[in-house]
Amino acid sequence: MPENITLYELNNMLSVAVSNAFPKQYKVAAEISELRENNSGHCYMELIEKDDMGNTVAKARANIWAATYRKLRPFFEHSTGISLTAGIKVLVTVKVGFDPLYHYSLTVWDIDPAYTVGDMAIRRTQILNRLTQEGVIDDNKSLTLSPVPQKIAVISSATAAGYGDFCDQLKNNLYHYKFYPILFKALMQGERSAESIIEALNSVYENIDKFDCVVIIRGGGATSELNCFDDYNLALNVSQFPLPVIVGIGHERDTTVLDFVAYKSVKTPTAVAEYLISTLAESDAYLNELSGEIGDRIKNLLSENQLTLSLIESKIPSLITSKVEREQNKFSQLQSRVMVGVQSQVANEFIKIVTLETSLKNQLERTIEREQNRVSNLEKNITLLSPDKILKRGYSIAVKDGYPVKSVSEINEGDALKLIFADGEAETEVTKR
Repeated sequence: MPENITLYELNNMLSVAVSNAFPKQYKVAAEISELRENNSGHCYMELIEKDDMGNTVAKARANIWAATYRKLRPFFEHSTGISLTAGIKVLVTVKVGFDPLYHYSLTVWDIDPAYTVGDMAIRRTQILNRLTQEGVIDDNKSLTLSPVPQKIAVISSATAAGYGDFCDQLKNNLYHYKFYPILFKALMQGERSAESIIEALNSVYENIDKFDCVVIIRGGGATSELNCFDDYNLALNVSQFPLPVIVGIGHERDTTVLDFVAYKSVKTPTAVAEYLISTLAESDAYLNELSGEIGDRIKNLLSENQLTLSLIESKIPSLITSKVEREQNKFSQLQSRVMVGVQSQVANEFIKIVTLETSLKNQLERTIEREQNRVSNLEKNITLLSPDKILKRGYSIAVKDGYPVKSVSEINEGDALKLIFADGEAETEVTKR
């Protein structure tokens, strides 16, 4: 039967076994995924390792005790120019331990700053090599910047001091040039900064016809805060953007991938503003110079062609007189043709009027004759239908109460009727109906 032991006893045994198995210190290359400090000044980290696909294949807790941390951190940051923070690769000297309560962990005794600097340089070189192989590294550089870059899409944090300095520099330039910067907000540091800048570029692209160039600016800061500008996807977007991209991200010592792929790279936001102002000033000076050259050339041409101009000037009166005479002759000929045409047209129209008059007269006579015949026929019919004529043929009219009787249904037995004849009247009484 196995011996019964407590969990604490088992963990103590593991602690001793680990100490015996790993008696010395080891140099371990890893990436810091998490880092925090507690109130006592101790630093606690999580170290990870990723494969080529970006998958985490190993993970360990690590700590730097306060006394060691107070020495390591300033030395590392002074040597590298970057903060000791999550997201960077480090080469740490560690002692492996197993605590009965906190289990497996690593105690960090030293950090090699040269490794971190070298890793960042290697990663930057790998990105640049990839962009070169893809044939896009110089695409943005090959664009042509407008000689008057006044409409500017600015990608920056709205609250960044560098953005304010940039706008002030443009507004208060010595030449009083007008610039029209439009801000597209983006995060300029942190894990989402590269993604945020790409989103801002996409927004600019949707309004691309409104701008002459794109400016990406941020103020100064720690070198570690520039990691987002060594991002492959961001560099690819900038290199293939159809407008010139000018970068000024506030770093004096280091150069990022973005500096290599952008159309123009300067050190600070203010320097970007100065570059735009100087570009406009150069164009202005060139136009002034060109204007002077054009004036000089015009004077020379006038001088060289003065004789020709004088000769032409002397010929102008005779040319005008000749031209006027030709036009007068043309007008006279046209006037004659018009008069002949008008007379011919008038004669034709007169003939049409006479013909129409004759035709109308004949039609009117025929119409009058037809109407006279119709009136004569009507008179005959009226005469034949006259009541006197009808009564003379032996007919009579029966009248009741002063009205002619038109139907037997209008009379009754005993009614008194008046009979009207052609030669007189008589009264009668209805005895039967």
